Amino acid sequence: MARRIAALAAVLIAVAALADLEWSHAAAYYVSPAQVAVLEILAPPPPPDSPADKADLQAVLDAQRHRTPAEVAAVRADAQLSVFRFTGVMGPAFKPENLPFATEFFARIVADDQKAIVPAKEHFGRPRPYVADHAVDPVVRASPYESYPSGHATFAYATAVLLAAMVPEKAAAIFQRAEDFAENRVIGGVHYPTDIEAGKICGAVIDHVMLHDARFKTDFARATVEVRHALKLQPQAQAHDSAAHP
Repeated sequence: MARRIAALAAVLIAVAALADLEWSHAAAYYVSPAQVAVLEILAPPPPPDSPADKADLQAVLDAQRHRTPAEVAAVRADAQLSVFRFTGVMGPAFKPENLPFATEFFARIVADDQKAIVPAKEHFGRPRPYVADHAVDPVVRASPYESYPSGHATFAYATAVLLAAMVPEKAAAIFQRAEDFAENRVIGGVHYPTDIEAGKICGAVIDHVMLHDARFKTDFARATVEVRHALKLQPQAQAHDSAAHP
């Protein structure tokens, strides 16, 4: 029975990896990897076995040693790249049934930002912490991609920038949620701290490029109206007027 379970787990991991690979080769929607070119703006990760690399690994091991069951549960929940991982900050009305257009909009962004970082991952080829050192015990499934930059940190900050622009009233809490989301990848044993920092840069750069795309700007405006309506907030123009003239 144990062998059957292990074999089934291996099959499921392989299928999930293939799904990730197929998804990464789908056509971009708003921006292509060539338009973003994160490889041109990222510094390389620490060289293998350098003092900085050893410190990076030690941070992962330290996080692993101190992680709690509650943190493990949070790490596993945050494995999902979904804007609705921000619902705890945005409020209970922030859910797919209230946001049909925004749901699709953010799904497109996730797909684009993850494709945008693949060239950098392939170029740097940094092994995951659990590959570099078998003392690392990851609590989420293995990834078919290399470690640097972090796709989850890229997602977290690309999403946070846009959500904060839509709902500036919640900006501080949104960015704190992004920070926690990204750090969970270190706690989970699947990324180094420098992977996370590189992902933050990638998320900001990707958003900057998207914000100059005409189709993106049209969709962003529509999604913003839908989100603020669902959260029962004033339209942004009225909110700005209220702030300017209390």
